[in-house]
Amino acid sequence: MNDAFQDFFLGADAIELKEPLAEALGAFAGTGKGTGDSGTFSYTFADVVKMAGHACPTMAGSYLCCQAALRALYPQATPVRGEIAVTVFGDPDEGTYGVMSQAFTLLTGAAPATGFKGLGPLFKRKDLLAFSREKPDPQSMCFEFRRVDTGKAVLVKFSPRQIPFPAEKAKRMGELMEKVTWDAARSEERTEFQALWMEKVRAMLVEKKGIDSWLAVQERIG
Repeated sequence: MNDAFQDFFLGADAIELKEPLAEALGAFAGTGKGTGDSGTFSYTFADVVKMAGHACPTMAGSYLCCQAALRALYPQATPVRGEIAVTVFGDPDEGTYGVMSQAFTLLTGAAPATGFKGLGPLFKRKDLLAFSREKPDPQSMCFEFRRVDTGKAVLVKFSPRQIPFPAEKAKRMGELMEKVTWDAARSEERTEFQALWMEKVRAMLVEKKGIDSWLAVQERIG
């Protein structure tokens, strides 16, 4: 199998999570020996691209939001998939909240009503992802990540409009996107658009330009 993605995708740190459900059901080689150690999943940005079917600033933002939240919730340990609840402060069909939630489900296991119901009292993923109309910060897209085991929670604030990108490039990218959308772009224009689009994704995902101005993590009290 050959996934011919952009090389810079490999520049984004992978997200490692323990997956006790997969371990319990024998998905990992060498498990079932009574060690009590769960195997781990390693997610990369390419996995999010496969899920979404494309790479874009929104998917890069989703990946970085989740990564930052997990680092804050598990500073000295490996995060546990399926033991993280996520609240999206926006409606599913509002802006890009819905597609971002799909990335959160992939990475954390937190699922809406359609999720896995569990094995008896264990491994429930259903209803760990919820949407709320509350707006903790009207200037940012906000997401709460909460550990089910300890209750520790963080609020992630994502501000796409604050992501630095040269105005002339943004304008040109918008012009070209319209042509691409309506299948009116020449071959060289399509190539130019793709280069600008990936330039912005790379600036966010790998270079993390100005990240402190567009991504923040705060501990939640109560």
